[in-house]
Amino acid sequence: MSEAATLTLLARGAEAMGLRLDGDQLQLLDRHIALMLKWNRSINLTAIPDPAEVVEKHVLDSLAVAPFVPRGTLLDAGSGAGFPGLPLRIVRPDLDVILVDSVQKKVAFLKSVLAELRLPNARAQAVRLEGRPAEEGLPRVHGAVARAFAGPRPWLQLASHYVLPGGLILCMLGPRDEAPAAEAELELVRELAYKLPFSGAQRRLLVYERAGSLVEQSSTSLPPLTAGLPAGPPPAAGSTQLSCGISSQWSSH
Repeated sequence: MSEAATLTLLARGAEAMGLRLDGDQLQLLDRHIALMLKWNRSINLTAIPDPAEVVEKHVLDSLAVAPFVPRGTLLDAGSGAGFPGLPLRIVRPDLDVILVDSVQKKVAFLKSVLAELRLPNARAQAVRLEGRPAEEGLPRVHGAVARAFAGPRPWLQLASHYVLPGGLILCMLGPRDEAPAAEAELELVRELAYKLPFSGAQRRLLVYERAGSLVEQSSTSLPPLTAGLPAGPPPAAGSTQLSCGISSQWSSH
């Protein structure tokens, strides 16, 4: 698949999801894909070798959650090839992203990509997450996200150790995955369903808030959805259709 074809597919998919990406962002996403597929010949980064499938199942799926990530520091747990953290950093310059994986070879790939893309406010770290951020050399964060890292309940229990009071934990799920209503100190505040733009594959996103209030709430609240992302105020409780093409079911809390 040529670079031009990949760029076109990225632009079409993003537009179908209501995401307005500029040329530089598209180029960075394309380069991430190319480097991943090159490294994938020698280390196991993905089971998907087709660039078109990578665009949809990795990149666009990652970008679908961009409007719901709080500004500030984001922990991407089990980042692997950099999803969703790297695409999120590319389209959200207000984020400071920490890409964490326990596999040294994958972290070496992530560091190489970050160096080539020259992305500021992003770093990769080799660590096995065990719920002890200070001992692991990790800060407490405003948001945490993971794809295919752990089951929803174990992920919530682990992520709660890393997220600041008032911060958000995102669970990216398939249509049949368990959806815990709540965990200790965590409240389910948003539940959303969406489809990938080409295959129509169904996905879900659950957003949990950790009890407490942040010292700097303005730096961790959801961003105004501008600068390449859908704009508009949050919808009222109930089912609605967001401008990014994501069907949203907000909790009644």
